[in-house]
This record gives sequence, C-alpha cells and structure tokens, in this order.
Amino acid sequence: MLVDRPKNEEELQKREAIGVIRASRFVRKYAQSHKEINIANVCAIHQEIFKDAWPEIAGKFRDENLSIAGSDLLLPHHTRVNELMKDLDSILLAYIAELKDCEGNILELQRKITDEAIECIGKVIHIAAWLHHMITAIHPFREGNGRTARLASNLILERYGLVGISVKVEKENKNEYCKALAQIDKYQDYEPLEAIISEGIIERYNGVVIKYYKP
Repeated sequence: MLVDRPKNEEELQKREAIGVIRASRFVRKYAQSHKEINIANVCAIHQEIFKDAWPEIAGKFRDENLSIAGSDLLLPHHTRVNELMKDLDSILLAYIAELKDCEGNILELQRKITDEAIECIGKVIHIAAWLHHMITAIHPFREGNGRTARLASNLILERYGLVGISVKVEKENKNEYCKALAQIDKYQDYEPLEAIISEGIIERYNGVVIKYYKP
C-alpha cells in the first residue's frame, strides 16, 4: 500500500498545521462527550495531527531513542515508553477521579466567585500542567510531543469548563516555557507552568461562558 507522504517541506508543514487544527477540533468535541479521559486520547490527538503529514508515526509510540536539543533532560529508552505510558494512564485516571468533587463548582463562577470554585480551578490547572509535563518528559512519540502535550492539557481544561489555550513557544515565550518545564524536571515545581496556563486562560476568557461537560 502506497503512503501519501508530503512531497516537500512546505507541504509537510501545511499538513501538520491542518492536523493541529483538526486535533484541536477533536479535543473540543471529546471534551463535550461523557467519555473517559485517558492515554488513548493522547494517542488519538497525535493521530489527528500526523495522519496526513506523517502516517507512519501517527498515534504510535516511538521505537528509537531521542534527545531534546538544548536540554539536559535524558529521555527514557524507547523500550520503556509503553510501560511508562501505561503507568501514566493509571495515575491520570486517579487524578481525574479526584475532580469528581468539583462537579458543578466551576459553574459557580457564572454567578459568583466561591472558595470551592477557585480550589477546583486550581486542581484542574494542576492536572493539566502535570499531564502536559509528563508527555514532554516521556516523549512517547517520534515527533510532535510538545503539540500533543499542549492539546492534551487543553482536553483537561475544556472538559472541566475552562477554555483551551494556545501556549506560545516562540522567541522569549519559548524560553519561559522551557524554563517552566525544566523547573518541574529539577524541583517538581509546577508553579511556573501553572502560571503560564493560568495566564493563557485569562487572556482567552474574556466573554467566554463557562461550561462543564460532565464525564
């Protein structure tokens, strides 16, 4: 079976850009569903991004070792990726279960700000940041780990009534973003990444009605 690969770099970038838009729509639709959020969704996001641009790797865990340019982080050996993602799946399901107590609380922001709502928003943002970081740390895919991590983070945010964000990763913003991830790698300090996510929500929140899509 012939694979329809991009003929040049320009076409590759175009297909990847379209793939990100398609994956964003997938995230938005899935957030509104009552379906479980798990690592299979992460693979589905990657599949949506790359199925036309690089079908051989779309939604599949890497089978080679990688390194991150400009980073001291040592990525897991490719033979450990499947195991690590299974472990991540179990932890994610436990984290999602913790958000059950938040059902409806975030909606309080439509009427008034309550301590419970603020606490729930903090939990949602922390889990989004945690999943974002874990995907980048494990680097389960050959390409597109950052894009997949950012969209997976949005899936958490949008499921629980917040708006998906666009994390800027160019120029000085990229330095801030990389430092935030490194802060977690070194000190398990999620505050910088949570701040980036929070700032993104504030930027996009103007005029957006909060909705809660009960799982």
